[in-house]
Amino acid sequence: MKNKKGFTLIELLVAVAIISGLGTVLAQAFFTTTRSNTKVERLTDVKQNGEYALALIERMVRNARTITATCTQDGSVSTPSAAVVAPDGGETTIGCVLDGTVTRIASQSSSGTEYFTSNAVTLGGDSCDADSLVFYCTSIAEVPKGLKVTFQLSQKGTPVDQFEKASTTFQTSISLRSQ
Repeated sequence: MKNKKGFTLIELLVAVAIISGLGTVLAQAFFTTTRSNTKVERLTDVKQNGEYALALIERMVRNARTITATCTQDGSVSTPSAAVVAPDGGETTIGCVLDGTVTRIASQSSSGTEYFTSNAVTLGGDSCDADSLVFYCTSIAEVPKGLKVTFQLSQKGTPVDQFEKASTTFQTSISLRSQ
């Protein structure tokens, strides 16, 4: 009897095919997981910025003495910014501010500008005219007692793959505490 040592060509081809198939599946799983993690991180950053901005806007409006905004009788007119008069009498305008090339939510008062969002996210557009921040009056004309705030935040820049784009819409309604 002959003693066979080694493998036949067919056995080697089958082994190589199985190993390469497993390698391809593992590589795809790795890259899919990496892409998903990147998207989750970006989306988390966008959500944190949006929730923080909403909380600051809500606190400022709720504690304000009055809201000065252009409102119609039915509250159908939207405005890109809203001014609130604080209990101490100081007026603060909340709206979009162009910071370099990034449109950000900020408040502007006599003491300066306070940004509510980081420069890693944007309201969209190249200018504040094209941004997504809108205030709606939720009461009668000339005496606004509340605002509805809507905006969309996106990550800054354009990702190579549309799958990686992180964007979220935020919305809330706020009533004055003092009225």
